[in-house]
Amino acid sequence: MAKKLLCIILLVISAFTLMAQEKPKRVVDNLVFPKLNDIAPPPVTEFNLSNGIVVMVVEDHDFPTVNIRAMVKGGKVAELLEKNGLSDLFGEVLRSGGTKNMKSDDIDKYLDRIGASIESYSEESAIILYGDCLKENADEVLKLFADFLTSPAFEDEKIELSKTQLRSMISRRNDEPMKVVTREINKILYGKDSPYARQIEYWDVDNLKKEDLIDYHKKYFRPDMTYIAVWGDFSTSDIKDKLEKYLGGWKSEGAKPEIVLPSIPEQKYSVNQIEKNDVEQTSIFMGNLGLRYDDPDYAATYIMSEILGGGFSSRLFKKVRTEMGLAYGAGSFMSPEFDRKGMFYFYTSTKPSTTSKALSAMLDEIKKIREAPVTDNELKIAKEGFLNRFAFQFDSTDKLVNRMLTYKFYNYPTDFNKKIRDAVEKVTKEDVQRVAQRYLLPEKLTIVALGKVKEFDEPLSKYGTVNIIDITIPKGKKVEMAVNPEAEKKALEIIKKAVKAIGEPAFNSLKDFYSDGKLINDGQEIPYKSYLLFPDKYAVEFLFGEEILKLAIDGSSAMMFQGIQKAPMPESEAADIRQAMLTEGGGLLLFKEILEGKLKAQYVKEGTFAGNPAELVAVQTKELPLLLFFDKKSGLLQAIRSEDMGEKGKEDVVEIYKNFKDFQGLKIPQDIVINTNNEPKASSKIWKVKINSGISPDFFKK
Repeated sequence: MAKKLLCIILLVISAFTLMAQEKPKRVVDNLVFPKLNDIAPPPVTEFNLSNGIVVMVVEDHDFPTVNIRAMVKGGKVAELLEKNGLSDLFGEVLRSGGTKNMKSDDIDKYLDRIGASIESYSEESAIILYGDCLKENADEVLKLFADFLTSPAFEDEKIELSKTQLRSMISRRNDEPMKVVTREINKILYGKDSPYARQIEYWDVDNLKKEDLIDYHKKYFRPDMTYIAVWGDFSTSDIKDKLEKYLGGWKSEGAKPEIVLPSIPEQKYSVNQIEKNDVEQTSIFMGNLGLRYDDPDYAATYIMSEILGGGFSSRLFKKVRTEMGLAYGAGSFMSPEFDRKGMFYFYTSTKPSTTSKALSAMLDEIKKIREAPVTDNELKIAKEGFLNRFAFQFDSTDKLVNRMLTYKFYNYPTDFNKKIRDAVEKVTKEDVQRVAQRYLLPEKLTIVALGKVKEFDEPLSKYGTVNIIDITIPKGKKVEMAVNPEAEKKALEIIKKAVKAIGEPAFNSLKDFYSDGKLINDGQEIPYKSYLLFPDKYAVEFLFGEEILKLAIDGSSAMMFQGIQKAPMPESEAADIRQAMLTEGGGLLLFKEILEGKLKAQYVKEGTFAGNPAELVAVQTKELPLLLFFDKKSGLLQAIRSEDMGEKGKEDVVEIYKNFKDFQGLKIPQDIVINTNNEPKASSKIWKVKINSGISPDFFKK
């Protein structure tokens, strides 16, 4: 019996071994699919209105609706650097700001009542206006659509609302790590001031006025810059008459404005590091400049990108996730553009302790696809995947017409989609290797890694000289102080006088500082305790009933603690706490850093504060510039003025110090009042201070 059982086992093992060797095809592998049908574009009627507007019309009687889309040349590339953000604001307020014939709120009510919509937005090279309605309302909606193109009102309250939304976007722009690294790669490859990469700051928003929107509209919104597509349930002759009726009288005035596309700098190899301690994963992005859609190598480069990192079967995914288990995902993708070189990205997220390991694995895969041809199966899967997905980009009249309008706008042939598909079908293994060698340039690669830098398994310097990228969101425009030795010397004298006034011996011996008090805000009193351990540790504990919320700065780390729970502090809150750290105790750390040369200070002028003679000193901190007011007679710091950003824009913030009291030889203000735009905002009262009490460094870690 045992012998018989052994034979059965051997036969089973032999069978499985043979199966493994032969690797028979699955049933699904034997399936043969017919060639995909050609994409049949709908019949398009193209004409020009009497004023030159290019119009594309497609009749589609499946549903009783009418759709319209307008593309106007302009967008980000048409705005001046000193008016950064104008196209973004314009793209929003064009629609939300109403027209000269109808208020915005009335438009909203009307469109809601008839189930129609009109919206607008800005792109890098165009302003887009689009809408849809039922067939029965086409005449009224087309008239309203024409009003938005020719007679927008840019209502003041809608401008302010949109500016508030822009400020909110700025405050949240560092929330998603992958968006941060993509943004920073674009700034490196295109240039930080390029319209393809520059970011909007708070002061940019404040700098935008209604007159700028009016001027932008007058300059770029004209018939010879406008392209329109209309599709839906109508007759072509009828829609042509309506468009001529509502838009034919719109005239282009003066010479057509020239839009010069920005130059793109030559690629250079760079390794870049972003420290962000409120994330658990390292986000790794690498980038090369890519191609235009109409580049002859686009098809082959796209297929190469798919094989390298386009999905679950791609090389990067298999290597980084499946084989090495370093990440949930890894890949690459092409982001081509119609009128300029796009981007080629490689990405993954991994634990800080495997950052270098994952980065090395990705670089190895980039090297391999350059050195050896891809397999027949890889080529087959990539091409089939592209062709199958490609069909769904044109599975509705909406998609087809919008794509054809875009082709017309950028001067591409109307059958460009078919040309792409045909080119992909012809891609060979040799083509893939050729474009990999031509466009994947390790010696010109841009590498960006974001995360907890101190926990990386190896320093990024292994890959080259590391550039540190600061993603701090500035609240005020940093102005570099001109070299002025006399003003700097005078500022130091004033700071030294202030130190003598508060108690020089006690100040010089400072190792740590503790205060106990209460914060008063909107009538609510919140007890708090603050801890400052020089030079870079600070914590504030707020008492909410029986609960204690602790915010702690420990060098570059910023954490929140509540009970046994802890979490990284959001970046905006961390910036506020670091600023409070400088001014703790009436500017103790601020004084030390100025005297040690860590912060630059310059004397400004004599003035007054609260009716008393004062000397003014300007200081540029990492977060924002400060203006310090020192009592000319006593030398004590009376107030610190700065600019902050609120939802309504720039805020003038003044922190006022009162009632100095001696604590262990150090004069500390017991009362602090914070005024915003000349109105009391908050205050605090200090009733207990301890100096050099031996605060443990561990206190800021738990």
